[in-house]
Amino acid sequence: MRTRLWAAGLAALALAAAAPAAAGRPRAQILVLSNSAPHVVVVDGQTHQVVRTADLSDAGTWVWTWNDDNNYFDGTHLWLGRRSPATDQVEVVLLDVNTLQIARRVPLGTDRTTLYIGKATRDGRVFVSKHASGEMAVLDARTATLLQVVPLPVDGGVACDVDAAPGALERVLVPTDTGNTVLAVDPRTLQVVARRAFEGTRPFMLTTSPDGRQLWVQERTGNSITVLNPRTLDVIRKIPTGRTPIIGTFSPDGSLHFTGHAADVIVLAHDTKTFREVWRARVGSNPDRVGVHPAGTFVYATVSREGALAVLDLRTGKVVTRVVLGTNPAGLYVRRLE
Repeated sequence: MRTRLWAAGLAALALAAAAPAAAGRPRAQILVLSNSAPHVVVVDGQTHQVVRTADLSDAGTWVWTWNDDNNYFDGTHLWLGRRSPATDQVEVVLLDVNTLQIARRVPLGTDRTTLYIGKATRDGRVFVSKHASGEMAVLDARTATLLQVVPLPVDGGVACDVDAAPGALERVLVPTDTGNTVLAVDPRTLQVVARRAFEGTRPFMLTTSPDGRQLWVQERTGNSITVLNPRTLDVIRKIPTGRTPIIGTFSPDGSLHFTGHAADVIVLAHDTKTFREVWRARVGSNPDRVGVHPAGTFVYATVSREGALAVLDLRTGKVVTRVVLGTNPAGLYVRRLE
């Protein structure tokens, strides 16, 4: 009898320990995008089961551009980029996360490759990089209208990503890849106010920390990340990674940074104070989008060539489960649920 009670007690303790990770607050949903049906897959952030899917009627005409966990979300609509391969037309679409259908389309002209969408600034503007065009589009977050498009000095490169650094002195950051520079733009004047040249590597993509004090730049040819001050673009630290780091995101408290890769099978976690590697997780080929549960429990990585979403324990990097999507993922966003 005592043995059975002891075993039952251990089981109860195990369930209690698992409960915060399974039903942590706040809750979340993970939206995964694909260019083949289903075009939108919704995964419950607590059970990690697929709960909804949707197809878009014009998906044969349009493909998703680059969309990740840094895209702007207005509370109802997730702002996403699309491109027509036949015409090079590009647009920002507002996906209603309740109906999983496109509520509005904002044409941005043409681009030969892709778009990148950043977070909104304090005054309610959303900045979008037009990759091959070397331009930056400015949209009004309240009305979802195009305000203007400005050229960027990409030095023969491209406008390869965009992110907004929060704080009293806001900056919009753009890497130029083959232009070998990172640009800091004043969001009010739209003028370049700082520029960082890279030697021997190509600044590929970038992400600002939640407090706006660090800018993590993924380098295409260096297999490394350079951490910059987002306002002065002074170098803080250089960190080795796996092959072709392409995406970064942070834990909710900003203490950890997570890196996904375009030509590797790993996700990395680094401490944002000491910059030491905390863990590396082998998840499959290739984890080129990553997102984080807002409760600080899980990291999500699209396994882009295996039709799956990997779920990792945020603190240890252990792969908890893999969600079969039925299609190869081409975008990811983690939606916070109150």
